[in-house]
Amino acid sequence: MMKQMAVSLGCLFLLASCTKSPHDEIVKTAYYHTYGPQVGEDEWKAQGSSGEVVQTLQNGIEVRREYENGVLHGTSSWSFPYSKIVQRAEEYMNGKRILCAANFENGSPELEEEWEPGDKKVTHAWYNDGAPRLLEEYQNGRIVEGKYFTLEGDVEGSVSSGHGLRIERNSTGQLSLKEEVRFGDIMKRETFFPNGQLREVVLFQGNKKHGESKRFAENGQTVAIENWMFGELDGVQIYFEGGQPVRQIPYVLGKREGTEVHFRPGTEDVIEEISWHNDERHGISKTYVANILVTEWYWRGGEVTESQYKSRNGATILTSR
Repeated sequence: MMKQMAVSLGCLFLLASCTKSPHDEIVKTAYYHTYGPQVGEDEWKAQGSSGEVVQTLQNGIEVRREYENGVLHGTSSWSFPYSKIVQRAEEYMNGKRILCAANFENGSPELEEEWEPGDKKVTHAWYNDGAPRLLEEYQNGRIVEGKYFTLEGDVEGSVSSGHGLRIERNSTGQLSLKEEVRFGDIMKRETFFPNGQLREVVLFQGNKKHGESKRFAENGQTVAIENWMFGELDGVQIYFEGGQPVRQIPYVLGKREGTEVHFRPGTEDVIEEISWHNDERHGISKTYVANILVTEWYWRGGEVTESQYKSRNGATILTSR
């Protein structure tokens, strides 16, 4: 049984924590034969590239990797800077990673992800006082089972047979995320500021943004209302300053299409109108400067004169007939 080791962010960020290795300029490399003695690089390679390679980085991190016949096999680890305490470790079997784990600075486990046969992954995470934070099981990339604990050890969310509520807290217990899960897929995600205020609400379908999403400032004011169609912006997107709309941008399946409107902050006064077609500026754009109207004409992304625009637009109309 592999010893427990364990990462400081919630499960939404666990994968990134286990795939990004601390790195910096290498200042020293040492090679050790499988049976222990230190050897030179050429001799290590001549003897089959089996054993351990130890690197000291400029930032004070020590990296140790075990190899067998030139392939990662055994433990790879990264220390905290200028410390022998392991901050992250990975276990490999014939080049395939089977475990990723990270520790708090005191050496106690924070997170562990273990990959098992049949495309199964099991994730454990702990609070910084050693109490369990979550336990999850994934199958083929979809969550199947999960339990989520408060600092006091109470179960506050669970997933069973791919259905339920995921809850993420950071290592000190602050709520960071809630997700409604159905058939192993995320249907709704809520994220939160450190003060507990709602940061964002996003709806999903087929693991893609789908439907209306909202973003908020830390004081609770609305920042944006966006509409999505299977991962593409679709419909009128509204953006706010000080809780008041300042921009409305129309999209059709990820491309700007129609008239974008800008408002004077805190008022309903229109200060700019921009025409879009197929995500290019196309048509008449209007800007109001000190109550003076400035008009510009665009054709397929390029600015043209009024006469050029009317001439081309007329030709397009005739052609379309």
